[in-house]
Amino acid sequence: MKYRLGLDLGVGSIGSAVIQLDEQNNTVDIVDAGVRIFEVSEGAEERRLKRTARKNLIRTKKRLNLLAQKLFENGLWVNVTPEGTDKLRAKSPYKIRHDALFEQLASPYYIGRAILHIAKHRGAGFVSAAEELEEEILEEGEKSKKKLSSYDRMVKYLKDTNSLTIGDYFYKRLQEGFAKDDNGNKISPEKRIIRQKQYALEKNLVDYAIPRYLVKDEFHKIWDTQAQYFPQMNKDGLKQEIYDILFYEKSPAPYAVGKCIYFRNEDRLLKAHPLSEMRRIYEEVNNIRIETDMGRRRLTLEERDKIINELLFKGENAGKKSIKKLLNFSGQIKISLIDDKVIKAYLYSRPEFTNVEYIRNLSDEKLAEFVDFLAEPKDENDINGRLLNEDKLILQLKELLNIEDEKEIGNLLTKLPKGRGMLGKSATEILLTELKKEVLSPREITDRLAKEDKRFMAEEEIARAMQGKCCSLPYYGEILQTDTQPLPPLVIQNNTNLNPDEIRWGKIANPAVHMILNQIRLVVNDIIRIYGKPYDINLELGRDVGISTKKKKQEEIKQKQNEKLNEEAKKYLNERKLFVNRNNILKYKLAKEQGWVDAYDPRVEIPQNFSGFEIEHIIPQAKGGTDTYSNLCLVNRKDNLNKGDRFAYEYFEQTKEPEVTRVILEVARKRMPQKVWRFEADAREKFEDNGDADETNRYLTDTRYVSKMAQRYLRAIIDSDDRDEVIHTRILAVRGTQTSELRKHWYLSGLEYDLDGLDILPYIQCAPYWQNQDTGEVIEGEKKPDIDGNWIFRNKIKNKEWMRKPRIDHRHHAMDAITVACANRSLIQKMAKETDLHKIEYPLPLLSIHSVGDFRRRVIDVLKNINVSHKPNHSKAGQFHEESGRTVLCVNPEDSSAIITSRSRKILQVVKSLKDLNKLLVGSTIKDEWHPQIAENRIKQTKLKEYFELYANTAEQILIAENEQAVLEGKKEIKITEGRILTKAFRIIQDKGLWKGDSFSDYESSSSLINIPKHGVAYLSGNNHCVDFFEKDGKVGWEVIKRFDANQADFEPQWKKDGGKIIWSIQQGDLLELNTPEEWKGYTDKDRCLAKVKKFSNGKMAIDYITDARATTKAKEDPEYMLVCSLSDRGLSYFTKNDVRKVELTPFGKVKKKHKVLWNGTKTKS
Repeated sequence: MKYRLGLDLGVGSIGSAVIQLDEQNNTVDIVDAGVRIFEVSEGAEERRLKRTARKNLIRTKKRLNLLAQKLFENGLWVNVTPEGTDKLRAKSPYKIRHDALFEQLASPYYIGRAILHIAKHRGAGFVSAAEELEEEILEEGEKSKKKLSSYDRMVKYLKDTNSLTIGDYFYKRLQEGFAKDDNGNKISPEKRIIRQKQYALEKNLVDYAIPRYLVKDEFHKIWDTQAQYFPQMNKDGLKQEIYDILFYEKSPAPYAVGKCIYFRNEDRLLKAHPLSEMRRIYEEVNNIRIETDMGRRRLTLEERDKIINELLFKGENAGKKSIKKLLNFSGQIKISLIDDKVIKAYLYSRPEFTNVEYIRNLSDEKLAEFVDFLAEPKDENDINGRLLNEDKLILQLKELLNIEDEKEIGNLLTKLPKGRGMLGKSATEILLTELKKEVLSPREITDRLAKEDKRFMAEEEIARAMQGKCCSLPYYGEILQTDTQPLPPLVIQNNTNLNPDEIRWGKIANPAVHMILNQIRLVVNDIIRIYGKPYDINLELGRDVGISTKKKKQEEIKQKQNEKLNEEAKKYLNERKLFVNRNNILKYKLAKEQGWVDAYDPRVEIPQNFSGFEIEHIIPQAKGGTDTYSNLCLVNRKDNLNKGDRFAYEYFEQTKEPEVTRVILEVARKRMPQKVWRFEADAREKFEDNGDADETNRYLTDTRYVSKMAQRYLRAIIDSDDRDEVIHTRILAVRGTQTSELRKHWYLSGLEYDLDGLDILPYIQCAPYWQNQDTGEVIEGEKKPDIDGNWIFRNKIKNKEWMRKPRIDHRHHAMDAITVACANRSLIQKMAKETDLHKIEYPLPLLSIHSVGDFRRRVIDVLKNINVSHKPNHSKAGQFHEESGRTVLCVNPEDSSAIITSRSRKILQVVKSLKDLNKLLVGSTIKDEWHPQIAENRIKQTKLKEYFELYANTAEQILIAENEQAVLEGKKEIKITEGRILTKAFRIIQDKGLWKGDSFSDYESSSSLINIPKHGVAYLSGNNHCVDFFEKDGKVGWEVIKRFDANQADFEPQWKKDGGKIIWSIQQGDLLELNTPEEWKGYTDKDRCLAKVKKFSNGKMAIDYITDARATTKAKEDPEYMLVCSLSDRGLSYFTKNDVRKVELTPFGKVKKKHKVLWNGTKTKS
């Protein structure tokens, strides 16, 4: 059968449709359709960052503990207890580090204080410094300007201030930061901020970073100075022991190396390799253009070689003026360089390298070997193939290069370009030979080479050559070779379950794109298995691909406005001598938006220099809030720190007076209408239901990228047409806006309501209305009698809500795929050219229908008979436990399987009504004698409850008085709730000094916690892994297996220990077949239906109807007329009584396997 495949790609979904074609490629009928739903691992990056942060924290803590112990053993630190260290910590560490350079410290313990402080802030190594930014050299008249990196700026500031060390510089900077003029005003308050975390926007307050070699230098200076006064510091080997602990670095793993794009059996060359450098030189110089009165021309071979040999190979950069001078060009001749940037000299002709005798005397071959070593210094003694850490590398280089200055070695390392190019050694040598022969571009040379050697064919030509060669889609990495990255060697070495295709071809770094392309392969190959290869493919692009001229103009206007505001901010900052950096520019824009008042207390004005104000995430990042402008505001530092991970309104309710909260919301509505919902009481619910608009934008970006990749990928199974000597691929890209327009003209709007048997009126909320039963179209208007007394509709308009896609049913993805597949190239081209889409004549989409009503009914018939295929989550990977830990106090003396733990909880987050006061008390099952802390806090927290009860009435009277005053001032009264009364009561308690802080201790005895004795912390177990259904003594049972347990090599479920026999196991996303529940009779008239496993816990499981796309949280708030999409808290008996069994579907939604049906009661043996 000749057919067209329609695909609707989304981040998390693939809609597909099979449309029969006749010999003239007209669409005849809808043969089949499908939907694949899957979750993308968008949280992988966040989990990785948190994991890295945890590891760094653990390493820092371990380093500090080892140092403290070693210093204590040698009389340089006191006993490590709060009482022993409080006095030492009270003195500024920068004052100590400054004094240690010039005089004997008052106590040897201050030396330990300085060293421990250095251990917390060790600076970045040379490798990190090199990655900060590449130097940019631009020609300015006769001179070149070098842009300093943030590490170089630190060196410059030390020199400018005559500071001996980092600690000395920071001490002086702080002195300036706290200095005041004669009027008591701070002279340079911004200098009180001395450190930055470059990845955090709100902390980016300084323009320098600290290279580690300066920190090492300070350690040596402090030690050598103080060793003159304290004999214990002269102990043999002690300085080296302290140094080794202080600056220890784990050896890095070997880097992943990609393969040459032309010679697939060769590794790619380093960008720092001499061959790569020479290729860069010839490519950049060959691209120089000369503009004269006679026109534009290339360099002659003689001119080209002169520039390379007399400038670039002699360590001099080639700019416009230097080239003109060298070639004796007149002033009227213009030189055109790529991006007007100076061509950098050949790397190994620069002074940093030529001044080193060892490097200067190396042959080309030996130089290449040396550069390979510098870029990836392998540790020959490491059995895992790890690289030398920085200290070991520097030690080797000192000996090899005969250089003692660590900074000089660091300069060599930072000058090396990072990463690898796209070519291997053989391809580079061939290309370089041809580049030297003629003044040609790389593309011109590879085009010439490709005529004789197919390995040099361009990717586009390779893709065309491969079109239609594959019977099914191979792994995407085989087709998209230039877009994949190899897996790191240690990942391959330490993981035995890796996909062989990923090991061979690598993978795309973006996890969402990787997942979607893999799912495309599964779905398309499943369709090919049933129907054979498609004749052609219509594919919907992401909505922001090829946006309309009008929208482009809107984006351009918005961009220009932003640029204007940025310039305005820079001018403002320069006039007030403030740092012109990204952070201050953003502060200015936020302050202006807020009307120069504090977003969390509009009574307070923002000072002109923003002193004391910080950038705040309205929806906390810990809860999923974005780092985009729409989620930022400017608040005072105290509120920024105190708010923590609370939503804005929750913070206001617990800490602000009701009147202040009212003013905050008023200002937000007036000044920040786009952001105001983030400040309101239901922000948490809205965010949990709908997410963040900025996240949606990210999904659109991913979709756009995937669509482009998919077009290239799908060529492997589609032949090409040869028409008039022009190659036309049979893959048609359709924009999302075009799909939407086609849906309207073919009357597919509102179709999801029909699929689920729902009355549309309650959803669109319009009256009076009339619905066309043939097309489903909803018309609004006025009902008025005509001259004969018949009631008719007047002033008819199409209901806009009906035309919107409600997205309540997953099958809308298949509907879009059908729409896309029914469009032909001619129609799409007309839509692309025409500005008024209503002028276009839209033909009937299928030859087998006679009206758009027929088409609508045909689509409904097809969609009612498809199964939505959900990708189950069968992986054991993921979060093992919750992030917040509990302090382990002891083992429960009455139950050895349980442990007693404590955790700190915010009082006002727990106490929201009078009945919640009992939650402050230590539970009766927790005994005082188990731990001294329990008895002490039981007394304290019992008194706290009594204080609340004592001052609740007083608090209520204060709130009533405040309301009365508000009325007198013409302001709105605030509703007095138990929560507000208790909040006010707690403030009274704190003001009277009856309770310190805002937290209390919560105790628990549990055997289900994950205990990590090494850290003295226990965690609540994270997600459950699966539910095992088993048979024992003729009865059905189930057991929930935790993810943590499933990952333990020696774990054995209880049912197996008890002699049970597995029936089947289910995980999130698996499908169950069951007798159709009453709640779901509106979905289907069939006796049996399919449901997706949503979640499960001990004794309970929740399932969703297979096609319903509504979130559970939203469904709970839906009015009664809506169908219940989720059945929660169902026990084992519910599933046994409804004849449940596990069902497996193929990616296209066809039944692959049906498992055994569960039974109720005891099964009789046959």
